[in-house]
Amino acid sequence: MRRTIVVVFFMFQCFSFNVKGFGLSYNFYEKSCPQVEDIVRNGLQPIFLTDPTSASALLRLMFHDCQVQGCDASILVDPGNGNEATEMASSKNLGIRKREIVSMVKSMVEAQCPQQVSCADILILAAREAVAVTGGPRIKVPLGRRDSSHAPSHRLPDALLPPATAGVSEMLNIFTNKGMNLEESVAVLGMSST
Repeated sequence: MRRTIVVVFFMFQCFSFNVKGFGLSYNFYEKSCPQVEDIVRNGLQPIFLTDPTSASALLRLMFHDCQVQGCDASILVDPGNGNEATEMASSKNLGIRKREIVSMVKSMVEAQCPQQVSCADILILAAREAVAVTGGPRIKVPLGRRDSSHAPSHRLPDALLPPATAGVSEMLNIFTNKGMNLEESVAVLGMSST
């Protein structure tokens, strides 16, 4: 369990800087939607109780979103009328699930704070709650991410997400290219240093 907490802590720290838009802060919604964290937490509690696998699904969803073009909720964008294959069509996103949870929580947030909170921040907060509900700490995360208005082609996650067959060296290289040092990369991989 401790290893999971360390891994997720480093994921939040690393992905906090790889986002669309600038100006992340711990009090970003202080005036526009001060109750956003409570809304997200309260919206997720019954889901976590009825489906314990939702927590891990939300963590994976956050990782796959942030790894491609920053934490911008582009993984939630469905194809438009052009029907071009989007991020979700990538074979690397096979098995991604529970995207609808973010939409459901977004509806709850919109009911109290119309057009104030991004789906990208809701996804980050949902992943944070997933850590807490599974016994980890409720990590303080900066907010203020902006949503992508379009999903990247499926080719981008194909190029940027690690294959299921990636070895340790390849994974370390991928994380190094994302700006992580060796200690952080090893933590994300869930390995111990001994």
